[in-house]
Amino acid sequence: MKEVTKLGLKQFLRLILINVMCFFVVISFSVLSTAVFTKNIGYTAYGTSSESSEPEELYTYYYADGEDTKKQEYTDRGYTVSESKIRSTLSGTGNAVFLTVSQIFCLLILISFIYSNLWQLGTKDSNLVKFKHEKEDRLKGVKIGAVSVIPLYLGLIALAVFNAGAFVKFPVALYKTVHASFYSFIQLISGGAATVADLSVPRIILLFLLPLVIVAASGGAYILGYNNYSLGEKLIYKKKSGGEK
Repeated sequence: MKEVTKLGLKQFLRLILINVMCFFVVISFSVLSTAVFTKNIGYTAYGTSSESSEPEELYTYYYADGEDTKKQEYTDRGYTVSESKIRSTLSGTGNAVFLTVSQIFCLLILISFIYSNLWQLGTKDSNLVKFKHEKEDRLKGVKIGAVSVIPLYLGLIALAVFNAGAFVKFPVALYKTVHASFYSFIQLISGGAATVADLSVPRIILLFLLPLVIVAASGGAYILGYNNYSLGEKLIYKKKSGGEK
């Protein structure tokens, strides 16, 4: 049990690293999606004058309104006018692409980190069992995964307590950011919720299911390693076999 606890805690630390990596993945795809699926629709004009070096907001202009006549007016009055572009909101298609692609990448990162470590452990334990140096425990991967998600469930319990009235203004965006490896799933489950007060009980229950992905991946990777079944080798062999035909 001590070994399982130790390995579970190590995996939790890896989960922190995975979430940091996924945070940057989400940010990157958010920027790309904004660039591809939105466009400039106008700008907010700011001006500075000889009387004040502090820029002040002068007006907002949209390209659909026709020619911008105000800019010259402010220039004639001695203002130095600068523009801050306004972009259109992300379309439904753009948002769907962003959520889907970013979640696929994050799941690949999550599963690859879990798979490599638990697969190697399964292979090692299989050899130890063969030579009677260790007792067989095919659920070892599941147990390690379960230990690693205990902090995640503590966070979810806190979220439920906040929802019950302890801290109803807790921002859902912060929870999504901290658990970036499931960012898109959390976004879909939470809908347009801005704070935990906006989350219904069924939505919170669905959030409790997400860490089970980690437990399942841990158990599956360990069993594959224990049976010395390599997904990578099988895929490579399949490609080679297909090429020979």
